[in-house]
Amino acid sequence: MATALAAALAALLLAIAALLGVLRSGHCNAVKILWVVIVLVAPFLGSLAWFALGRRGTEHGTASR
Repeated sequence: MATALAAALAALLLAIAALLGVLRSGHCNAVKILWVVIVLVAPFLGSLAWFALGRRGTEHGTASR
């Protein structure tokens, strides 16, 4: 039971970190809304997708605004 609780807490923290990352990114509002929906609908996989794919355009100020 403790392992399941720890996994759920880790998934929640991952989703919160992804949402904060989305909201602080340099993407346009439409893209931010899409990522927020993805993270909220599928918190674990959506968060992993954000960290793997969504942040690519935001590094070193290369995001289009």
